[in-house]
Amino acid sequence: MKMLFLVSHLKSGGSERTVAYLSSYMAQHGFDVTILSLSDDIFYDINSNVKLITLGIESAANTTINKYVNAVKRKLKTKAYIKKSHPDVVFCMLPETAKYILNLHKKGDFSLITSERNNPAIIKDPKLIALKNKIFEQSDGIVFQTERAKEYYPQSIQSKSIVIPNAVGNNLIYSVPRIEKREKKISAIGRLDAQKDYSTLLHAFADVLKVHPDFRLEIFGEGPDAQKIAGLTKELDIEKSVCFKGVQKDAIVQAANSACFVLSSAFEGMPNALMEAMAVGLPCVSTDCPNGPSELIVDGKNGILVPVGDSDSLSAAILRMIEDTAFAESCGQVAKDILNTHSVLMIANQYAKYIKQKCKGRRK
Repeated sequence: MKMLFLVSHLKSGGSERTVAYLSSYMAQHGFDVTILSLSDDIFYDINSNVKLITLGIESAANTTINKYVNAVKRKLKTKAYIKKSHPDVVFCMLPETAKYILNLHKKGDFSLITSERNNPAIIKDPKLIALKNKIFEQSDGIVFQTERAKEYYPQSIQSKSIVIPNAVGNNLIYSVPRIEKREKKISAIGRLDAQKDYSTLLHAFADVLKVHPDFRLEIFGEGPDAQKIAGLTKELDIEKSVCFKGVQKDAIVQAANSACFVLSSAFEGMPNALMEAMAVGLPCVSTDCPNGPSELIVDGKNGILVPVGDSDSLSAAILRMIEDTAFAESCGQVAKDILNTHSVLMIANQYAKYIKQKCKGRRK
């Protein structure tokens, strides 16, 4: 079976990592796999058995005209490649990329699978909502990460969908040795933007420093709010205790010996960073945001859940992980069960079965 993953790019991100490990699994299990990337941005290592094609069209544009021209180029080049390569199935991990091929898909030459990778309730723009609903209605199958995300949509969409959670897809987690002694640091991994709500984390960490002034906070990631977040560290007078590490492939390895890992997000789909932190046995604190964390963490057993935007609760949870080391290590050890419940082998196999099922009724 010929399978094409259509992506905007392969920059650092959860959906892009999923494409990386899924394409590798599929290529090793009888699929003829191609990744078609609209831009040349490649962060993840791609299996040598996977054909990687880049179109060199950047998503960013300086003017409205350039934005329109780039959109036309993406549509024409994408359709031309698909017509030439004749895939059996096209998988758009982010549904927005499917807009370039909907008219082509109507001809029935391939099955179209799409996916919801975030909390659908956050989208407020009526045009974006209409576009996503149109794409899902025309898709042959849709993958949701959680039941809550699936239930957001009408029955016409739910009826042809499946819920498959993320897998722990970063092989670097297996290179992390057993942590004998944790450093006096807190770690966070994620894009520097409003979704991750670093403001709440920084306010919470400022309170932690009042009790433990020798701790530091390491933040891995880049994003549009980088200057704003850095500015807040100065306002809170904690800039000497906060280190911005940027995007690094081995971020989880560097973070593994932290006293705890913190996810302060306002919303999520199913957070890969949190899953990786759990997989290496890090004591984890997360906001109970929709969706994902409560599907992964049982509060008080394999981590701590706190309300969204509540810096007092977040600082209290961090302090508990720092000060009650027996509790923290117990949470970390139980969290490692995610290696069994969310393994690449198990999750990718669910994808493969679903894709084959959806392609059985494919029209030629």
